Amino acid sequence: MLFDFESLVGHLYIVSGRSINANPPGMLVEVAPRKAARGREMDTFFGLVLPSGPNPAPVSFYERMAQLGAEQYFASSGSVTSGVRTLFNALNTNLFEHNESAANRPYEALMICAILHGSDVFLARVGGGVAMLQTHGTTQVFPSSFDNDEALYGPPLGVQPVPDIKMTHYRLDNGARLILADNSLADFEMAAMETSLARANLGEVLLGFKAMTTGSLTLLSVEFVPPETVDQVAVRSGHSTRPEAAAQATPTPAPAVAVASASSNRSGQTVSKTSYRVHRGASAVALKLADGIDTLGTVVERIGEETARQPGRITTFLSSSGSVLIPVALVILVVAMWLSGTGASEFELCVGEADGAANLARGIASNDVTGTLAAWNAVLLTTERCNEIRAGDQQLAALTREGQTIIDQLNEIERRDAVPIEAFPNATLTTAVIRGEDLYVLDDGNDQVYRITLSEDGMSMLPNTRQPIATMRRGASVGAYTLDDILDITWSEDGSGLSQGNVLLALDRNGVLVEYSPTFLARGVQKLLGTEQWKNPIKMAAWRGRLYILDPGADQIWRYDPSGGTFPGAPLEYFLGTRRPTLANAIDFGIDDTGRVYILFADGVIAMFRSGEELRFGFAGFPPNQAIESSYAMFLNTNPVAPGIYVSDRVSRTVYETSMAGTFISSYRTYDETQFNLLSDVAVDETKRVIYALSGNSILAFSK
Repeated sequence: MLFDFESLVGHLYIVSGRSINANPPGMLVEVAPRKAARGREMDTFFGLVLPSGPNPAPVSFYERMAQLGAEQYFASSGSVTSGVRTLFNALNTNLFEHNESAANRPYEALMICAILHGSDVFLARVGGGVAMLQTHGTTQVFPSSFDNDEALYGPPLGVQPVPDIKMTHYRLDNGARLILADNSLADFEMAAMETSLARANLGEVLLGFKAMTTGSLTLLSVEFVPPETVDQVAVRSGHSTRPEAAAQATPTPAPAVAVASASSNRSGQTVSKTSYRVHRGASAVALKLADGIDTLGTVVERIGEETARQPGRITTFLSSSGSVLIPVALVILVVAMWLSGTGASEFELCVGEADGAANLARGIASNDVTGTLAAWNAVLLTTERCNEIRAGDQQLAALTREGQTIIDQLNEIERRDAVPIEAFPNATLTTAVIRGEDLYVLDDGNDQVYRITLSEDGMSMLPNTRQPIATMRRGASVGAYTLDDILDITWSEDGSGLSQGNVLLALDRNGVLVEYSPTFLARGVQKLLGTEQWKNPIKMAAWRGRLYILDPGADQIWRYDPSGGTFPGAPLEYFLGTRRPTLANAIDFGIDDTGRVYILFADGVIAMFRSGEELRFGFAGFPPNQAIESSYAMFLNTNPVAPGIYVSDRVSRTVYETSMAGTFISSYRTYDETQFNLLSDVAVDETKRVIYALSGNSILAFSK
């Protein structure tokens, strides 16, 4: 047998006594990925990240923590306990360093997790979270006593350099049940919990705990069963809580994870109340049809008896034909009902679920900000799932708009209608450069640069102005060079190291620098020296005739100084001495008019430097429920009228605007948030007060 147990998984998410129809933030069930470390291939990770401290973080913060924890565990080597320590240490280090910066909003988190390894389950916690395990006829709790506050509560993640990790492990038997929950579970009566844990199936277990909850509760339940066990609750099986994992082929078998929930789930691998109700409805139809067939069989039998007593060609024909045609007609009826009714029923049930979730959200007290946000986020998740079944429903659109409006008011989010400017076939747009009426974009998927001309108001493209720049594409012959993959594009006003000023620059991975002027025929090209020092260059910027290249692989920004219309020398190091910054996670940079360099990191942090020396910089003034937690690109707006920094965050589908000092100004989202699913770069025309966003293969525009 390749593995000992499969996992049936359920959850409860209750806020202020009301069930929320969404996965609890920070809950994760994950089986080993294809490239798991040796010894981890058959393990399953169960995690629950819980809020702590005075500053609740956005929902995505807890989700990312849980996912990062699973990734750290499956990438680690050694024993299970060693892997658990690795994941907690990594999470704590990241959070502690974040909190150490005075500019960052401090966050704390509690975490409890379980690892299924063969026939053993390993439990670990930091700060809080409790567990109950029913196995071999006994009930175990972790920590060992729910009455001891010192055991229940400890230092959360992010408050001290080394986390206080508590661990234990147990041997499982067939049908063992595990509960992971927040500390509110410790207030329940132990006898009642043991009774609920011993109910007939996992669905009944969840209902038992739900009946005991009067306040709030986040709970993950697991039942361990042998492979191929027939589930007592109608559930689908899956290999991951991550929706994208369903599309990935898994070469080695992994334990199945079947999920039954007390509220609906959006993952493709889970079964919600919606589909469960549909199956129950189909079962009821089948039972009615079976009763009908039995009754019709009796009628046919009686007709047959009458026919035997009164023989005749017509009655014999009708009797024999009816005995064949009636079952055939019933089969056709069943198939027709299934094909025509199931999809509609599932959609109607989903809409009903969304409407019910909205009613619950409306009933939450207005001063309960956390509960209100959680409830309306659950409504949006449900409407999103309904739209996947059938798009365009007006009731769903109204619920979505209502939820967005309430969340936006609490979070101070600006919502905009984004207008599609242009879409490029099979493109992956990553960089935008705006200059006057012209907008240049880099298609990184095909290594091609395009130019379009914008309308007077900036909200559309002039007809037939989309132009691929022939000298800025992979494989193009420019002078004595053939271009390779294009790393980046930028605009240079100063032509000290070029053939002329006011040109667009494109740089390939071999150091070939190409110029493009929209007004002159001259096309300059040169090969930069010293490219053998480059490790992983990703971005470039031009400032006062100099050329700067961001190279995270080398922890360096390379500077090329101009002379005689070229960049004739080897690159100079921007960072000197022993106190060089670590740039491994740097993703973008920019230079303002005074020469200050801003470097953006993947976690949303910005560091500022002048002449290689770090200056103080930090974000400030963000609303309580907002923070830049991840980022994809940055636009440095040096316009003297309204200078500022724009950061695109694909995870939250948001464009943030701050002052040059990092003070919050606005955060922008679209009404149709799917438009920002692949959000990459942004560019701003301050004169027209229009923001341009690249997402996937499209250019979008919206007004400030």
